[in-house]
Amino acid sequence: MCENLHALLLDLYDCEKNNPRNKEEAEKRACKYVITVLIPTLEKRMTICEIEYQHKYYYLWEKAYALAGRRSLEHFIDYMEMDKVNKVLSGRREILKPFIYYLNKITFDETLRYIICSYYPSAGKSFVSTFYSAWLYGLDVNNSIIRMSYSEDLVLGFSRSTKEIISSPRFAEVFPAFKSYNGNPFSTKIVDNWKLRDASVVYSYMAISRDGQVTGKRANRAMIFDDMTKGADEATNSAIHAKYYDQWKTEWINRTDGKRTKFIFVGTMWSPEDILNRVTQDRESLSEVVPSKLFKYCWETTDGTSVFIRVPLLDENDETTCDIIMSTEEARQLRDTTDEFLWSCVYQQSPIPPTGLNFADELLNHYERLPVNPDGSPAYSNYSLAVLDTTRKGKDNVSMPIFKTDGESYYFIDCLFKAKAMTDMYDEIIAKIEEHNITWLVVENNTDTSLKTLLDQKLKEKGIVTCVITEKYNTVKKEMRIMQNQGLIRKLLYFKDKRSYTKTSDYGRFMSNLTTYSFDYPNKHDDAPDSLSLFVTEIILEKGKPSKPQPINRYMLGV
Repeated sequence: MCENLHALLLDLYDCEKNNPRNKEEAEKRACKYVITVLIPTLEKRMTICEIEYQHKYYYLWEKAYALAGRRSLEHFIDYMEMDKVNKVLSGRREILKPFIYYLNKITFDETLRYIICSYYPSAGKSFVSTFYSAWLYGLDVNNSIIRMSYSEDLVLGFSRSTKEIISSPRFAEVFPAFKSYNGNPFSTKIVDNWKLRDASVVYSYMAISRDGQVTGKRANRAMIFDDMTKGADEATNSAIHAKYYDQWKTEWINRTDGKRTKFIFVGTMWSPEDILNRVTQDRESLSEVVPSKLFKYCWETTDGTSVFIRVPLLDENDETTCDIIMSTEEARQLRDTTDEFLWSCVYQQSPIPPTGLNFADELLNHYERLPVNPDGSPAYSNYSLAVLDTTRKGKDNVSMPIFKTDGESYYFIDCLFKAKAMTDMYDEIIAKIEEHNITWLVVENNTDTSLKTLLDQKLKEKGIVTCVITEKYNTVKKEMRIMQNQGLIRKLLYFKDKRSYTKTSDYGRFMSNLTTYSFDYPNKHDDAPDSLSLFVTEIILEKGKPSKPQPINRYMLGV
């Protein structure tokens, strides 16, 4: 039955080869059925069948993977690695699957045009890019690709690896048209710019360093920019980053041959100014960005044109994202002994600026415990003060820092700091008001005028009558407000010692957002320093102080 099903699916795959309109749909249906029905059936049979039939099921299982690999990049890589002892994908599948999925999608989706993907070193990003390059030629021998990197040696290595894949017998099992070449499908032996036999393009593959000559070269299928920054030596070199970004805007982007060409940026983050970040900012400015519904660490633009993938070494629970590359213990040790700038950029794919960090942890006031009087009694208020900065866009955090005071200084004791919609935060806000006896809450709210009313109603329902909520409608640019209040933040506010909270807690995430804010570089997120500025202006300086009833002389009014 399995043999007959495999034969039927092969026929289905090829049945519309002379009818381009239906060809893609037939291929898609055949490969989908192989993946969802035939392969699972074969895997189950191999575990329960008699020993004499196992090798037959295994042989058919391999052939099924080869057929699935005609449209599934993941199955193609798995099939090509089946005869390898040290397989790359199998141990890194969880972190590489998003990249593979979106490469597959960009190949057949006319709308999706950009993938901007960053991983920490040794994650396998270049490995996937190389197999993707080879796979594209199996789909269409007339595809042409430009692949660029920071050095000539690197791009030539990518080229040799791509040629090895295409020349292998296993590649011809996936794409039978290559069997006729007997392992030599190339018209020349050149490594940098080579062409496949029977291809109608000038070059099939063009390997070019970032300083190489691109004039006269065009790619009709993909331009792959793989590790365009050399490393730590260039991380803080603004001139280098500006140079290659300018080349992208003036030269490289024009090397396409038709609208089918896709742009794939893959590498390791080295700086907020590197080409990965600059192109990300360009694409984000054109359309709203929302989290992927399928994968962690992935975001998509709502217009469907761009995908962003950023996989950190340590996840939100401070656990490694790939144990085969580095264990959790090793990753934590690396973090504790690595410069914060390099750790955030290279390993966490969350680049922070190297300069202008006026809220760096060493510049802030800290406290180990709240102040006490000589007799041991608390020298701070039994009430708390807080502000609430609501979200404005998808990646923003709801920020609610909470303070106690001794009359002169303000102690940051707790906070809410979550990337959630406001509608999901109401109960948590009320809980914090009750927990810390917050008597004054300033809400910055330029969009939803019903928020104060809603919170007042919820407080009334809980029987809490001690909290006064005032609203602030901001008219000053956030950057200006933060700049104006940075001195008072450093002078009057006191923060917990960083050893007393976890990095993954709301408090830890708030402090990370604050300490990495730069006055010299564009900031993706400024929720923490902005909410502290709100606290300084509206509560410490009392610009938002609730008005109190004032007596009037009725006689002066003639009453």
